[in-house]
This record gives sequence, structure tokens and C-alpha cells, in this order.
Amino acid sequence: MSIGHALKQARTKKSISLDEVHAKIKVHPRILQLLEEDKFDKLPSPIFAKSFLKSYADFLEIDAESLLKGFEKTAQKEPEQKLFIRPAEEAQKHFAGFDTQTLAMILMVVAVLVVGWIGMHLAKSAKSQINKMKPTSVVAAKLPSAAVAKPAPVKKSSDWLRSVDQGNFPEIAKSAPLELQVKALDNVWLRITCDGKVLFQSILKRGASERWKASEKIDIWTGNSSNMFLTLNNYGIGSPGKGVVKKMLITRDGVKLSK
Repeated sequence: MSIGHALKQARTKKSISLDEVHAKIKVHPRILQLLEEDKFDKLPSPIFAKSFLKSYADFLEIDAESLLKGFEKTAQKEPEQKLFIRPAEEAQKHFAGFDTQTLAMILMVVAVLVVGWIGMHLAKSAKSQINKMKPTSVVAAKLPSAAVAKPAPVKKSSDWLRSVDQGNFPEIAKSAPLELQVKALDNVWLRITCDGKVLFQSILKRGASERWKASEKIDIWTGNSSNMFLTLNNYGIGSPGKGVVKKMLITRDGVKLSK
């Protein structure tokens, strides 16, 4: 018995429609139909297909683990990302269009920058020599050791896409909820979890928008973050980034990647 046949048979025994299943587990009826027809290649990716399959099997109260093992034997692997490097010939063609006048302007700008840098370097060297010539007692009087402040530690934010500390994220009061709006710039698959509860798990079609509200945090799982535009509490925070960004967390501190 195929995976799709097992799912459809279990649903038929419960006498429920695909729309009724969608209302319970928030998986789009079209995706449920593709699972029942064993058309896994039509789904966004094997990772999402396994998530849909497990949610559907758990809802139907059938053995999800055996279905997932069967899926792994037949499903295609996630495609590897390839790095495209432009051939040297093509790069030469790109620069061949520069005329002599443009090249002269570029060289002039570079020369001005180099001269400016040399001037700054000489000025710093001269200032350093002057400071060395001052009496030690005068320097000590002006700069007592107790008055020298240590630099504040820099807060690392490599995982943060946007944050309040970076100045590109709104400050939201603790008493106010987090109100997220997602507008699809192109078809994008989303799973939205607000305060630990899944509220949306489907494909948001191009041009459509949806809103959700949470008290503390919003988790986003998506197939392509560049296909959507986010607005939080009427503050546009844009697209989280290009390429595949699978999981993100939104709190009052900002938007960051999550595992």
C-alpha cells in the first residue's frame, strides 16, 4: 500500500473532507491532496513534505514513523546549492566598455584618495611626535589613570537580521502585543507559530497578505524569505534576506535566525 493510499484510506474511515482536515492542522487542502496522490515532487521541498506528512499522519492517528521511512526511500534529496563564478572572458567583456575618459576619471579619484590618506597618516605621525616631546608630569596631570574609561563591550549580533540595538527595528512596549503582517511578493510557503501555537501552515499566494498576533514571540519557517515583506506593529521591516532562510524568531528585541 502506498503512502498516499494509506492516508486517504484513514481519512475515508473517519468520514472527513480535506477542508475539515485543513481547519484542524492548518495544512492547505491542495497539499493534502498531493500527499494522498503520492505527488511529493510537487511540494516545495522534501523537508516540508516530511513536515506535512507527519502532521497529517498524527492527525489521522496512523503510524507516522513508518510512513516517513517509506517517504525517505522514494523522495528526492534537497538540491545542493551551487556557487556560480563568472568566467574570466565574460568579466573582460564587462570592463571592455570603459572608454579612456572614464578610466582617467577613476584613476584621478583613486589618486585623490591616496593623497588624502597619506596626508592623514603624516598628520597623525606629527601629532604623535609632539605628544612624546611633552613632559611626563604634564601628561599625567591631564590624564590621570582613574579618569581613563574602558571601552564598553561590543554586543555581538551575528544572528540578528534586525534589532533595536542596530536601530532598524521598532521599540515595542511590553504591554503591547506583537502584530505581524506578511505580504507575499511571490508564492511562498510559511508556517507561523505564535507563542508556541501553530496558526498558519500553507502557501501564501503572490499578492496575498495575512496578519497574526502574539504576546511574546513569533516563529517563522519559510522556504524563501525573499518572497515576502514583513510589517511589525505598522513598521515595515522588509524582506528578512535573500536565499533560503528556513527559521526566524521575532521578539521585542528584533528578528534573528533560529535553529
